[in-house]
Amino acid sequence: MLVLISLAVVGGLFAMQSKTQGPTAAAVTQDESQAIAAAAATGFSQVDQVLQADYVQSGTYAGAQLPVGSGVTVAQATATSYCLEMNVNGTLVHESGPGGSPVVGPC
Repeated sequence: MLVLISLAVVGGLFAMQSKTQGPTAAAVTQDESQAIAAAAATGFSQVDQVLQADYVQSGTYAGAQLPVGSGVTVAQATATSYCLEMNVNGTLVHESGPGGSPVVGPC
């Protein structure tokens, strides 16, 4: 009986630790999201420059054309704003602009 109680306590402690230190722990998933967003930042910054140049010429982001092979798509574009999306290792990342930062998830 004492062995069963000991096993139950150890099992409970292990389960509690897994929530704070395992691969699905909040700190781990937050770090992964930040790393993915940082990886997308380079791709977005190059496209942001193209969008700004188009905006200066046309006065709108609507209808903007992105460089072929950039891996970035325009999910939404209006006269004054846009939202870009990019797939990074199977994770969708977006950036709302102008002046936004990459965030994991769709627009």
